[in-house]
Amino acid sequence: MVRALNLLLTGCLLQGALCRQFEVFMPETINVLSGSCVTIPCSFEIEEKHDKNLDSTCKAIWKNNNEIIFDSSTPQQSTIKGNLTGNLLKKDCSTTLNNMHPNYNGNYEFRLECNNGLRWTFKNKLGINVTVTNVVFKCTFVSAVPPTLALTPSTLKGKEGTSVNLSCSAPAPCLSHPPALTWTPSLGHSQETLQENENKTKDMISVLTFTASHLHHGKEISCTAAYNKQDGSTGPSVSRSVTADISYLPQDITVSVSPSRSVPEDSNVTLTCSSNANPAVRNYTCYSKDPTLI
Repeated sequence: MVRALNLLLTGCLLQGALCRQFEVFMPETINVLSGSCVTIPCSFEIEEKHDKNLDSTCKAIWKNNNEIIFDSSTPQQSTIKGNLTGNLLKKDCSTTLNNMHPNYNGNYEFRLECNNGLRWTFKNKLGINVTVTNVVFKCTFVSAVPPTLALTPSTLKGKEGTSVNLSCSAPAPCLSHPPALTWTPSLGHSQETLQENENKTKDMISVLTFTASHLHHGKEISCTAAYNKQDGSTGPSVSRSVTADISYLPQDITVSVSPSRSVPEDSNVTLTCSSNANPAVRNYTCYSKDPTLI
């Protein structure tokens, strides 16, 4: 038996790669807003002997807790309406499911069915079947609370007159209704892009660029992500903020005299200098055009 396994592995290696197995690749968890859609990034691999069976008769099936909830051959008759966005012939099983709600919460499994010998449910066999990867798709839904924003850097430091960048990131599980990102206050130019993560999920990114000023120091800068539902109604929003720490030279230097009234000659007079600066000015030097006065 051991000799036969060694021969099999050697044969696969001689072909330039390990033998292909039934595997599927997708995120472990996706958070979805109730009333919105979710696009599941999904790709798969099959054993070489089934390559000829991967044809136009193949369909994608999604199961939730062992119940079929989506069939790409009859998408409008499925429990969860949606559409297969990937191409099964290219081993792309990405799927969009619409109008999700908490009743659809659970573990999702992908099944490939073709009108031939190729039929396979991609799921873990309790660690016994080593040809299958742990690929259960866990989908968590919330009714009102949107995903958490990421704001970078978490501490905004800059020098007056220099360019400052702030990046705001919000998950975009429903690609047809991505979150709208806005900045408060509106300080400069912002650029929005849809970014793909390592697990193929998407984030909406907004980068705010502005020139730092002493007027920004101590101000709270906020990014807000607003989500809309598929029926057109307004969904929830979430905000994150950071306080600007801008270094700048002294502004509005003032000098006060005490006592302020007229005093007799040879009396003591106190001069007090103050200014607005960051970091604060520790030492002041007083001078006079008449050296006899100081």
